[in-house]
Amino acid sequence: MIETGSLYDRWQLMGEGHDTTSTALLFTLMLLANHQEEQNKAFEECFRIFGTSKRTATMSDLAEMKYLESCIKESLRLYPPVYYISRSCDEPLYLKNYKCPPGIDCGILIIDLHRRSDQFVEPMRFRPERFMEEPTWHPFAYIPFSAGHRNCIGQKFAMMEMKLVLSAVLRKYRLLPVTKPQDIRFILDIILRPKDPIYVKFEERFTI
Repeated sequence: MIETGSLYDRWQLMGEGHDTTSTALLFTLMLLANHQEEQNKAFEECFRIFGTSKRTATMSDLAEMKYLESCIKESLRLYPPVYYISRSCDEPLYLKNYKCPPGIDCGILIIDLHRRSDQFVEPMRFRPERFMEEPTWHPFAYIPFSAGHRNCIGQKFAMMEMKLVLSAVLRKYRLLPVTKPQDIRFILDIILRPKDPIYVKFEERFTI
């Protein structure tokens, strides 16, 4: 028997990740539509795994989707749904010429951190391959799910969700660009939201 508190935790895990995961999917679809070479690589990976089968992806299938996972990670780098977090200092923090005493709240603008040229080569370029190579950036320069003891407990679940959805879409449709990355404007909200709708054209594939 599941206790009431335990059941709530499970629903909380599902519910609280809804907006962030759907937003991440939106930006990933848009990026793949605008980068046909990368989209083709992700599709070819799916085709190697599934062939012409229409079966549902299994856990072992998801584990094989290395390139698709890199596409998701690169999308999360450029467009982190949780683009801002704050943390309270429990001990003195020194930032160059500044000292933050204990009890001070520090804001971390993740979207800016992810686009720093001193951490990422060609930071504004969508290049999933960077996540298939040895990292050259600081471990805390890429934190789409936060980091440390307060990181997102649902990050593995979210990655599985996104790989499941994106692989299903790519197996059936070719994504064509409508909205361009350079045209996107954001509004201030709890999560990263576009000011205007983002559009992607879905063209049915006839090879599978």
